[in-house]
Amino acid sequence: MSHPRSLLTLLDLSRPDLESLWLASAGWKSQRARRRLRFADRRVATIFDATSFRTRLAYDTAIDAVGAHRVDVPLVLGQREPVSDTAAILSGAVDAVVVRARDHAAVCELAQVCEVPVINAMTDGGHPVEVFSEAYTIFERRGPLNDITLTFVGEDSNVLRSWCELTVPFALQVRQVCPPGHGLHEDFLAELAGHGQRGSVSVGHDLAEAVAGADVIYTDVWPTSARTPGRRRTAFEPYRVTTDVLDEAGPDVMLMHVMPVHRGDEVTAEAFDDPRSVTFAAKRNLSSTHAAILEWVLGG
Repeated sequence: MSHPRSLLTLLDLSRPDLESLWLASAGWKSQRARRRLRFADRRVATIFDATSFRTRLAYDTAIDAVGAHRVDVPLVLGQREPVSDTAAILSGAVDAVVVRARDHAAVCELAQVCEVPVINAMTDGGHPVEVFSEAYTIFERRGPLNDITLTFVGEDSNVLRSWCELTVPFALQVRQVCPPGHGLHEDFLAELAGHGQRGSVSVGHDLAEAVAGADVIYTDVWPTSARTPGRRRTAFEPYRVTTDVLDEAGPDVMLMHVMPVHRGDEVTAEAFDDPRSVTFAAKRNLSSTHAAILEWVLGG
């Protein structure tokens, strides 16, 4: 069984946990310049097995904010030794582990055998803290996520699955709109329903229908195969977010993008620069929300 304060998916957090942590995030945001030394005797290992900019920056600044010491561990889980051996060494050396790895199962295995909390900083299965932060941006502008409709424009992805996990504690509606054949898997949708889902997830292929009445339009980069001319690009082109698409949703819609942005592919430059786009504002919340998560993981 993983450490009780590990965070592998957003299903690990109850609604009271999430709302409490968003309030803590607001506190960190309002005191951004104040570095707290409560955890000055704690060490946090960071394992990033791929290039990272925003996620690494967010965790580095958050670890510094809580006063802990970052220990960068340059390894790929399971590559040179069993994950259980890595966990045994980490358990005796640090107080928490932040890991970004492609293999979700390896991160889950690490959490199962590690004696200290493990935070999923992104895997192929989900991107929980990133979405926790993006959801906080909605929370600070619109309040609780109940009755919010979020339209996700793009293929099945780790980010989308983390958004869908929030439909368990909240009456959040997530609408995925994508080319046929790129929707969420039925077994994942069934799993959410099995958790007592309060909200809903739907998959459709009509962009105008999916954005009508949406509070948030969220998009992500197209798959690599759709970024060059060909059949795959032709399939994705009807799902480009433009200012006309924003207008169909309404004047109060918020546009968010996971980043990095490929202007002219999944979103036009004009739409991304529109006042309704809150992507950069959302990314400015990463450090504050990550600090709140770290404080909770370390026993705050």
